[in-house]
Amino acid sequence: WITMFKLTKRVLLSATLTLGLMAGSAFPFLTTASVFADPDTAVTNKQNFSTDVIYQVFTVRFADGNPANNPAGGAYDASCSNLKLYCGGDWQGLIDKINDNYFTDLGVTALWISQPVENIYSLINYSGVNHTAYHGYWARDFKKTNPAFGTMTDFKNLVDTAHAKDIKIIIDFAPNHTSPAMETDTSFAENGRLYDNGTLVGVYTNDTNQYFHHNGGSDFSTLENGIYKNLYDLADLNHNNGTIDTYFKDAIKQWLDMGIDGIRVDAVKHMPMGWQKNWMSSIYTHQPVFTFGEWFLMLTHATPAAAAASSTPPPPCP
Repeated sequence: WITMFKLTKRVLLSATLTLGLMAGSAFPFLTTASVFADPDTAVTNKQNFSTDVIYQVFTVRFADGNPANNPAGGAYDASCSNLKLYCGGDWQGLIDKINDNYFTDLGVTALWISQPVENIYSLINYSGVNHTAYHGYWARDFKKTNPAFGTMTDFKNLVDTAHAKDIKIIIDFAPNHTSPAMETDTSFAENGRLYDNGTLVGVYTNDTNQYFHHNGGSDFSTLENGIYKNLYDLADLNHNNGTIDTYFKDAIKQWLDMGIDGIRVDAVKHMPMGWQKNWMSSIYTHQPVFTFGEWFLMLTHATPAAAAASSTPPPPCP
């Protein structure tokens, strides 16, 4: 009976393999996708990145593919020796490297790029040193591109070029705040201005619509302190405001519609958990993609475990 069992296994295995091979030719009504699942790293798989090799690219530092979009004046340093300024990296530079098989030869299957949205143009002097928004985290309009990186057409070309090489695109996205602002000095930087595709939504000072929090800077002593106070001098957005909630749901949908495959969300520790769940629900309803977040923690920062341990339990039921 053991011999018969082994023979039966061979017959069944042979039949299974034969049917699988025949499905693409003898049975034209069966597509290849219905027989063989896409690998995790396929660009058609936007949710499971468990086997992807993700390469983080600091866009401004990588490759200058289009010198014409470099910022003018004091915001740009061609030598890239002043690391607080722009130095030319852009999406065309990434496109060129993708076409050169630079990432493919490294085995990379996903590129995590800097936040693509429009940032402030002001130079901010901190301790005698001029700083620009080269890093992408001082946003002013989440529905427009950073022109130093390229246009919307350039961004779409980046996504399409990457997909043609079986490489996914993950964008950094920072809905926690806009840019540096001072409550008492409207001339500092751009006063946290938020725009909606070029139309001004609001500013930090005299914020009568309550688009921002105005509780001073966080000392990170509690989780709530980090959520409802400013992250350093960054104008902290009030996500419980209906206008801000709708704005960020619409903004991320715009980038999803450009074909991105994933989102890295900045500063998730500093935004309300309830709002984030609701925002994520809108993403999964519109176009589910792999999403992960930054939880930056220093030794002096509060943690969920510490918050739970220090909380007073409710009294027992009578």
